[in-house]
Amino acid sequence: MENRRIITRLVAGTILLAGCVGASVSTGAAETHESSGVTQKERESGRRSSVSSGAPRRPIRQSSDEAGARATGSIVDEVALLKEQVALQQEQTEQLRSVLEEQRRMLEQALITLQASSIQNPNLGQVASLGPAVPTGLNAEAASRAAATSPAPATQAEVQQYTHEVDGLAAKMDATLKNLGGFKFGGDFRFRADVQARSGNSVAGPLQNIRSRYRLRLNVDKELDPRFRFHMQLSTGPLNNGITNDQDFAATVAKHPFSIAEAYVDFHPNSNFALRGGRMEEAFAYNMRFLWDDDVRFNGFQQVVKVPVNSNRLGIKSVEFRAGEYFLSNPNVVVLSAISPFVSAGYQPGQKMRDANLFHPGAVVRGGLGSNWSHQFATDIQIYRNPNQIQLASLASGFPVVVSNGLGIALAGPITGSGNATTAPGGAIYSARNFQIVRAGYRLERPSLMLGARAMPFWLDFQATRNTGTSKLRDAFMASANVGAVTGFGDVRFLYQFAIKDANSLISQFTDDDLGTGSGVNISVHALRFDLGLTRFLQWQNLLFIQDERRSSNPAEQFFVPLERGANTTFRYLGQLAFTF
Repeated sequence: MENRRIITRLVAGTILLAGCVGASVSTGAAETHESSGVTQKERESGRRSSVSSGAPRRPIRQSSDEAGARATGSIVDEVALLKEQVALQQEQTEQLRSVLEEQRRMLEQALITLQASSIQNPNLGQVASLGPAVPTGLNAEAASRAAATSPAPATQAEVQQYTHEVDGLAAKMDATLKNLGGFKFGGDFRFRADVQARSGNSVAGPLQNIRSRYRLRLNVDKELDPRFRFHMQLSTGPLNNGITNDQDFAATVAKHPFSIAEAYVDFHPNSNFALRGGRMEEAFAYNMRFLWDDDVRFNGFQQVVKVPVNSNRLGIKSVEFRAGEYFLSNPNVVVLSAISPFVSAGYQPGQKMRDANLFHPGAVVRGGLGSNWSHQFATDIQIYRNPNQIQLASLASGFPVVVSNGLGIALAGPITGSGNATTAPGGAIYSARNFQIVRAGYRLERPSLMLGARAMPFWLDFQATRNTGTSKLRDAFMASANVGAVTGFGDVRFLYQFAIKDANSLISQFTDDDLGTGSGVNISVHALRFDLGLTRFLQWQNLLFIQDERRSSNPAEQFFVPLERGANTTFRYLGQLAFTF
């Protein structure tokens, strides 16, 4: 503390000396200028006196000689005076420079001493006072007043608060370093070992696919202003597979594609309203492997309106209304040809081809159950228009007109993920007349459940759907139980799920392809998951799926599924290292 006051005094003294140097130089210049002005006036006065004199010629000559002699003497005196003043100022300047150099040397020495003292004798219980040090030039009374107003040493609580603020500043600094021109960057990298295994029988052949895969995603965000935000995500993954961003270790040494997975602009004038347009996650995406695969993205628009609710007996805190409108195709066919692939999907020649769309409105109600529990209820309906175009995109005859035309490139094969019942084997017409899927979901959650000495989040989740667009095999259900979450080293997570998805319940091309291997629907699955935190940015994740098929094909009812009941159980294991940055 004393060293800091010495340094402050040295700095103040240095500033005062620098001011004195400037003042001295300014004063000398002013005196020189003033002396020169008086001499000039005197010379002008002498000239005017000589010219205006009316004496006889001889006396006039004598007067002029005397005036010239006086003027010469005056000039000599002035030059001598100026030389003396300049010499004095130079001497003073050199003295002040010497003093400033000495002050600088003392200041550097004091800083070195202070740093050595702080390293050798750290004081963790006291924060140095920020009160002003008293410069040397102050009188005793001013010094005592300054000392009296200096704050007392900080308490331990203040030190802890100060440490917390420093940590916060460090976090902000890290965020700033990631911020380049207002753009924020982030992403993740996942290395996965993928094992799929099923023994063969008369119903389905054997399955044995052991492979390595990776996923790389890069996120870019930009706050355009407080109301507008831009987001983009680039990702690996085959272009003809919309439900995975994984890239196989294959294709010899050919480069893997890196394409646009997400791109949208978000408008949020306040915290209770948001409008989004572009390519994005679905409005009711939960990453639960039930409705949607966690990698599927849709093109279109979505809206969110949140209504806060005042305190009430039911504990409801908010009601959130959501809606999504998505474009799935753009055939751009005014008059359909009789040889068009669209005819195989049930469309009549000569008519205009309409787009395939998805409309998805719904609501989410959130509330509390006492101080430790919370819950939420969600309900929504998916309404598809022209869904057979989705199935047509999964056929070799259909993907060039449904998908390739929109991308502007020729894909190597059809869209993956088929599994729904169709009216013919490998056909383009779904067995279900329509897909109008009503869903209800409920979650009960406790943020901190004590297990021994560790606090772990706990939740139960239940979801059920019914496709009201058909009358049979139209239901799906999932129950999930989770304990734990991974945020750092040593954290663990356990998850169990059981799901049933009938052949007409959901669109197989959009639902999860891990929970449903080879078919996204017509399945019952047990799923187990264990995650372990290795660092704050690295997790070891393990997932096991045990899958059985539910229904066989029935030609009498024009009901055909690609993977039938009676096939042996399919096992799938995913072991992966997930890095975030």
